[in-house]
Amino acid sequence: MGSSDRVVIVIPGDDPPQIQGSPHLDRLRQYGEVILYTDRPKDREEQLARTRDAVCLVNTRGAVKWPAEALRACPRLRMATVCGIGTDAFDLEAARQLGILVCNIPGRTSPLVAEHAFALMLAVAKRAAFQTAAIKAGHWPRTVDSVYLAGKTLGLVGTGNVGAAMARLARGLGMRVLAWTFHPSDERAAAIGVEYVPLDELLQTSDVVSVLPAR
Repeated sequence: MGSSDRVVIVIPGDDPPQIQGSPHLDRLRQYGEVILYTDRPKDREEQLARTRDAVCLVNTRGAVKWPAEALRACPRLRMATVCGIGTDAFDLEAARQLGILVCNIPGRTSPLVAEHAFALMLAVAKRAAFQTAAIKAGHWPRTVDSVYLAGKTLGLVGTGNVGAAMARLARGLGMRVLAWTFHPSDERAAAIGVEYVPLDELLQTSDVVSVLPAR
């Protein structure tokens, strides 16, 4: 196999660590030469120097951006993937024109995003920052100032994978869940336990509104 035929898989800037040290890298090495950089490239020149021979790119950090001119500077590149749902680090139209397949992992990170959104909702309702600061200062604040979420209404703008996970968490706390999406259906509503309503109604009647990614 000549040097032009070898499959080079590049992870251009795994910082903070995402996949370095993962045993799955050994599985990946069955398919080609894996080159992993544990620091982010300091500039575009270094970024392209690292990836110029790449056939496959694993962009573990969205801080490393791939506009059209960067993609054109990687003539062997045929596939790029991210370790999450967001593909916003790539110029997708340029990738399409260049024949570069850009992949993501929809649904895999949904529980993490939903739990984070749910934790933020609880933090606001329970005034967590204020309560923590007061306790550190030696005070014991009254809890009557907190908002009790049980029985309240959560409005979800978007009911993709993250929205569905958020709905499950909210129902577990005893909240009513309203939702809005471009393409509502009775089947989807029943599957994830929400009631689809017009956006104006959702905004007017919800105690908490969460805007969630569709993937």
